[in-house]
Amino acid sequence: MQLQFTTLDVFTQSRYVGNPLAVIRVPASLRNELTEEQKQKIAREFNYSEITFLHEPAESEDVADFDIFTPSARMSFAGHPTIGTAVYVAQHKDAYPQINKLRTVAGLIPFAYDADTGRAAVAIPHDVHVHRARLAHPFPSNKANKSTVPIVSIVKGMAFGLAQLVDLDALGAVSTPLIPPADRYKREFLDAGSGWDVGYTGSFYYVDLGVDPDLPSSDSVRLLRTRSIPLHEDPGTGSASAALCCYIALSEGGKGLKKFHLTQGVEMGRRCDIFVAVRMREDGKGIEDVQLSGTAVEVMEGSLTVG
Repeated sequence: MQLQFTTLDVFTQSRYVGNPLAVIRVPASLRNELTEEQKQKIAREFNYSEITFLHEPAESEDVADFDIFTPSARMSFAGHPTIGTAVYVAQHKDAYPQINKLRTVAGLIPFAYDADTGRAAVAIPHDVHVHRARLAHPFPSNKANKSTVPIVSIVKGMAFGLAQLVDLDALGAVSTPLIPPADRYKREFLDAGSGWDVGYTGSFYYVDLGVDPDLPSSDSVRLLRTRSIPLHEDPGTGSASAALCCYIALSEGGKGLKKFHLTQGVEMGRRCDIFVAVRMREDGKGIEDVQLSGTAVEVMEGSLTVG
């Protein structure tokens, strides 16, 4: 069995920075032949933070199914694979002429693509939950007046500890995750019996840089510098970015649209620019929708042998 693939660098317009992704194209004729075990082996071989398997849609469909895998597990949702796959689909209209939605385990994901900017925007599935347990802040001298760290799920199966640090020097000094890598799937800090007590708990560090001074107040954008450090540092994590922005929006309350520009991966030489927009409900007590956007650029083409 032969499968074609394309690699992209996501959350950037420059090759060899951003967050690498492999999109493996699965023809309809092979969809039922390619097993979960084989997909996992392929993901382990690439050893990227995530890869996707993009299934060939039916001729009349406007939805394309895709599966997200890390080297160790299937994921219900992840941001950078979704953006990268959306950009790939949008830039290959000959193969995907009617596709304007992606579908993964977490649900249906409509997307829009701006050909002028090269940016894809996805309305991400969200089911935000702030867990009762909080972690002790791991760096007392650099904790930005926060003594504990909240744990927030963006969807069921994907939670993040969100540790605020006082400045960029403190952010640059971080080298360990909040939860040991071996314990990321133990769920010991997730609310038992809540439905959100499944999946992965990641680590996300951030510095709040305030409002972008180069933009008018009518287009206010909050600037955040971030790092994701699980077993290996991830250059750009859209799901963690969405969880952080939702948490900040909920903590501050209010109505309307809240915009964020997160910069990640700088310390490892793979800068990512991630954009999140959180629309609050009219009562200011919840989230109406979350949009994640970013660019991607193709890097390599190839084929792989299965079996």
